[in-house]
Order: sequence, then C-alpha cells, then structure tokens
Amino acid sequence: MDQEKINAIDIINVHCQAKGKEILHGISFSVKMGEVMGLLGPNGAGKTSLIKLICGLGPCSHGEINLMGMPAGMDRDVTVKALVGLVPQVNNIEPELTVRESMICYAELYGVPQAKQRVAEMLDRFDMLSWADKRPEQISGGMHRRAMIARAALPDPEILILDEPSVGLDPELRQGIWQQIENLKKMGKTILITTHYMEEADHLCDRIAMIKEGKLILVDTAQGIKDYAAGRHTLGLTLEEAYLELVTQKGAEADGLGSCL
Repeated sequence: MDQEKINAIDIINVHCQAKGKEILHGISFSVKMGEVMGLLGPNGAGKTSLIKLICGLGPCSHGEINLMGMPAGMDRDVTVKALVGLVPQVNNIEPELTVRESMICYAELYGVPQAKQRVAEMLDRFDMLSWADKRPEQISGGMHRRAMIARAALPDPEILILDEPSVGLDPELRQGIWQQIENLKKMGKTILITTHYMEEADHLCDRIAMIKEGKLILVDTAQGIKDYAAGRHTLGLTLEEAYLELVTQKGAEADGLGSCL
C-alpha cells in the first residue's frame, strides 16, 4: 500500500448508541497524515463519543474506524493502540509527583527507550525545564496543559487527540499551547483537536469537521466554512459567525459536500 495515500484516520459511516439512544448518525470523514483537524460542535453534539471510538474506548454500533489503514476497534492490537496519544480535558498529572517524575513514569509504562533521556529532551523542546521539578499544585493551568500534551507525545504516537487543549486559559497561556501544537505538527504528528474557541480552530486547523446532534454538517477549511455559511450575506463572516450560522439552522446538514470530505 502506498504510504502517501494512507489517511491517519478514516471514519466510515460510524453510528454509536448508548442506553438505547443513537448518539452518532453515520459520521464519515478522514484526517490526512500530518494534518491538524478541528472537531467543532455544540455541547452534546457527539464529539467526546467520537473521540472515545477513535481511541478504542467504546464500540461502534455500525461502521468502522481505521488508523493508518488498520482497524481500530476495541479489540485493536498493540501496534494500533500505540498510534494514538490522548490528552483529555481534565488535568491529570499525579499530585504527588513532579512533572518530570510523572513523565518518566509515563514513559516507562509505555516502554519508551531511555525514558529519562527522552523526558529531558521533551522538557527542553517544549521549554519546560524551569518548572519540571514542581508538583501540579505549584504550576499554572497552562503549564499543566503543556505538560499533559508533552507527556502524551513521549511514546512518539503518530496521532495526537487533544480534547479542549486550552480550555479555561487566558489568551497569553493559550498562545503557548498553540505554539506547542504547531511544534508537534512540525514533528510530523497528525492532530485532532476539539475546541469551543473559534479563533483557535481558525489559527491552528488545516481543516475542520463540524457536527451537530450526532450528524456531520460539513468538512472544509476554515475559509471554506466561512464562504459556505456566508450565503446571501454581503460581508464576509468570521469563523465564529459562520459556526453560529450553521449550528443554529434547523436541520443544518450540508448536502452535496462530498468533495470536501
């Protein structure tokens, strides 16, 4: 198989049910290798459910998900599991450990060779050395988020999934997270981001998938979404205005956008 033609993530007609209720309704889109893909949608749209399926933390009721051409169900093998690193919304560096100690434990758990050296390299790469020997209670929320992203990157996964990476951070700290994500992209990582900050999606994402009520609205670049949503508007829209225009439309599924997927 031609490596250049393999997508990092293929989501194919995915349905998901929980407690007898359908949460995802036939979601299909792909994430290219080395791409930063945004996943946008209102609370309850199904973003977290889709992330869980990609990470093998729940079953599809129908459809399939492939990671780099390999099936990614709950029974995925070790090779496929190693492809993905997840950074959840909740800060979870162990309170009794320093940042460095937590990262070393994580590296050893995932069998990273020369764990201490690898951690030192990551701390340096992401400008974390000055506070690496502090515990979570001694660092800011932005530092905590940066540490979690760096920790997830330690085993060198091909794909990183960042769930609200800068939630609750002030603009200055958010810029630091953005720089870290841009550095990971330069390292060749494929990145899937959920966010409610439209400026963040506009700045970071090569393309954006928008979902509402478990259904895919469209997949396009930020500019393509702005242009599509503008419709009869005489003035161009910001991404936030375009997002609101699309998610507040009744039955706002976009038809005829297969070429964008």
